[in-house]
Amino acid sequence: MRGVYYQAGPVTHGDMIAAARLVLPADAVLAGRSAAWALGARLATGSDRVVLLVPRPTTARRPQLVLRTDALDTDETTVTALGLTTTAARTAFDLARWHAPLVAVPLLDALVRSTGLVRREVERVAARHPGTRGCRRVAETLDLVDAGAESPRESVLRVTLALAGLPRPVTQLNVYNDEGMFVARPDLAWPEARLAVEYDGAHHDDPAWIARDRARLNALRMAGWTVLVVDRAQMRRPAQVVEMIRRALHQASTSK
Repeated sequence: MRGVYYQAGPVTHGDMIAAARLVLPADAVLAGRSAAWALGARLATGSDRVVLLVPRPTTARRPQLVLRTDALDTDETTVTALGLTTTAARTAFDLARWHAPLVAVPLLDALVRSTGLVRREVERVAARHPGTRGCRRVAETLDLVDAGAESPRESVLRVTLALAGLPRPVTQLNVYNDEGMFVARPDLAWPEARLAVEYDGAHHDDPAWIARDRARLNALRMAGWTVLVVDRAQMRRPAQVVEMIRRALHQASTSK
């Protein structure tokens, strides 16, 4: 950030927030993905701009900041280690109305997981601001939230499938074999179809890890489940991923 100097090394979003605090008034309130970071949902990166609500319009412009003047009730703020921040409920409301679902839901999944936020708290905030820009999309976006997702890429995959009209999967379902022994906990599961989808977002060179993962997926297959693995390269062609899973669900329904 211009006029602020950092120690050498990777810059986190928390570093960017701390730098912003040095050049902004104390009553500026962290919002959106920056508020989510301060509340424990740390998906924003050092290259993401810091988002703040300010009490009055300003002509000051810094490329690393997004300054908004949206209405904010006094009980919609809280104090964190990074300063004044919108509450979890207000943060969720803002994320849901500012961003498309593919962007908002991964942040919301992480926010719900880190704070224990429940939907009715967000709905109370929404009821206070009925004419706010983007508020009409809030309920639809909240319908897609699932705190069971364990990574943002899993969230993106799940939302991609939902927007394509596929039935909602169960996240992190405990699967047991016919003897009642635990087998695995796939990322996404359709129990009636006995279909499991795993998102593989990492590149592992550890032979022991690879062996364990293969054994886990094989155990799922031995328990009578169809297992599909989706990776980052495949997600660059989301329509193909949707069609693959749609066909698997259809095959499961016709084979009963």
